[in-house]
Amino acid sequence: MGNNIFATLDKGVTGLKASEIQISTTGNNITNANSTFYTRQKAIQTTAGFYNIGNGLELGMGTNIDAIVRLHDEYSYVKLKDGTTKVEYTSYMKTKLEEIAKRFPDVQLSGVLADLENYNAAWNNFASNPNDGAVKQNLIKVAQTLTESLNRSYADLDKIQKTINEDIFNTVDEINRVGKEIANLNKQIGRQEVLDTDHANELRDRRDELELTLSKLVSGVASKSILTQTSRFESTMTDGGRNYNLTLEGHVLVDGESFIPLQIITDEVSGDHRIVYQTRDEKIVDMTDKLSGGKIGAQLELRGRTYDKKTQRYDGGILQGYKDDLNTFAKTLITHANNIYASSAKSSVQSDTLSYLTDDTTLTNYDKNIQTGTFDVIIYDDKGQEVNKKTITININTTMQDIVDQINSNTDDNNDNNTTNDVDDYLTANYNYDFRNNNGVFQINFKNPGFKVAIQDNGTNFAGAFSIGGFFSGTNANNIRVRDELITDPSVLKASKNGTDGDNDIANAMLQLQYQKINFYNPDGTVDTKSLDGYYRKFTGSIASTGEANNMTHNTNTALYNAVYEEFQSLNGVNTNEELAALIQYQTSYGAASKVVTTVDQMLDTLLGLKS
Repeated sequence: MGNNIFATLDKGVTGLKASEIQISTTGNNITNANSTFYTRQKAIQTTAGFYNIGNGLELGMGTNIDAIVRLHDEYSYVKLKDGTTKVEYTSYMKTKLEEIAKRFPDVQLSGVLADLENYNAAWNNFASNPNDGAVKQNLIKVAQTLTESLNRSYADLDKIQKTINEDIFNTVDEINRVGKEIANLNKQIGRQEVLDTDHANELRDRRDELELTLSKLVSGVASKSILTQTSRFESTMTDGGRNYNLTLEGHVLVDGESFIPLQIITDEVSGDHRIVYQTRDEKIVDMTDKLSGGKIGAQLELRGRTYDKKTQRYDGGILQGYKDDLNTFAKTLITHANNIYASSAKSSVQSDTLSYLTDDTTLTNYDKNIQTGTFDVIIYDDKGQEVNKKTITININTTMQDIVDQINSNTDDNNDNNTTNDVDDYLTANYNYDFRNNNGVFQINFKNPGFKVAIQDNGTNFAGAFSIGGFFSGTNANNIRVRDELITDPSVLKASKNGTDGDNDIANAMLQLQYQKINFYNPDGTVDTKSLDGYYRKFTGSIASTGEANNMTHNTNTALYNAVYEEFQSLNGVNTNEELAALIQYQTSYGAASKVVTTVDQMLDTLLGLKS
């Protein structure tokens, strides 16, 4: 009888201890309800077994707390990570695309479109007043404003691209920091979870938080085999096992306690950051074109993934596409304005400095704006009368040396059977290429003074693309400028083809250029046939539409993220109302267990009183 009384007392004590742990666990949940990342915990209470008291009777031995576990659902957590990766990708995109859009407002009051309109108006004024020095000065000034606006716009895009390039460096550094910390946590978890009943709940919470942080940076896969699952509670609980493996595009970043970092290789000239991974056998794998999702995915998609040292540009990338479009606009403006202005007579003509155009390089391969066809070299006397003309042909194999040879060839250009009064008897063409600095210059000079030369293009874009006697210099939006001799002395600006002041056909042709449909040769090989302002509007429209499309996707991603976050919280987070209800339940259990102890105590007093 006494043994049974003491056994009953022990049962009451186990009940008190179990309720005490449950109350403490619930209190911990309530106090951490607003913690940054905390998974609800629960004390697992089970029977302490039984013993046989005879006659086939089995008497329970009280209760035990097997473990304190996290109510963690891995499946909802995986969905939360996926949602986080997507929303961070579009969020970073949104920030940068909005920054770009602010620099390219498609309005008439400011920006390149307004400057282009002022430029056309200045040519119109010059066509009406071809001999007015003030009008010439104003035209040069307005043209400079247009070129500076293009320079500034390109510089803005380039600055944003370089900023993103540095963001990539910082993001990779953050990925490595998080990965290393996860590996350290795995080591701590392994030390703390010696027995199957050991649960490093707070450490696992911290690891989950880091994994969620990593999902903001890049899309990764974490394998936590073997998942343990139980259905003891109102929802299925799954938690990671002790083995842990985290990979990025199939390459291990974290393997248990081991950590293998991503590495950055920086080009000394361009500053381009390339992301690589070194395998255990020391093989270098380029990850720049593989990583996706999160901030790093958005950064690589914006900046471009592969840098081409030869062309000094990224092969792809949203920002690179914008820079290419702006360059195409500027290059086409340069080419067609120069085509027109090159047909005005000048005492000598010279090209821009042409980098890496050797005298045996085919022109159509060097510059996509160069087309097959012909152009005319026309000679005028000092009275503006045409003296002679020679037609030069460009085909797919033509080189700069071929151009020089054709101009200098001894041919009967005026068909008078006299070989001493043709184009080659008045002037000499030459192309000088310096292999030390890889620069070349094309020139046409007269053998005797008193004559002028003009280049009338018939569709080749030869003079326009190379700025031979042109109005603009440069090859893109970054370096477009008005030719130095026009800035130095605006009075040399001519409105006529023959070099006299009695005509304004060059100025009128420049004015009409704004209305013409011309070919824009894009870097990807496509050709747009539009007006100058039409192509620029297409460019700014692309910026606006890309930003709008991303905003729509971001709104969708945000809504999906909010939905999966609510699901995750309902399964893993702390509901204070539920915890308070549980607290009352455990308090009642504690009171009941204490009643058992009190009752047994009274029984012992009674028993001892009988014996005395």
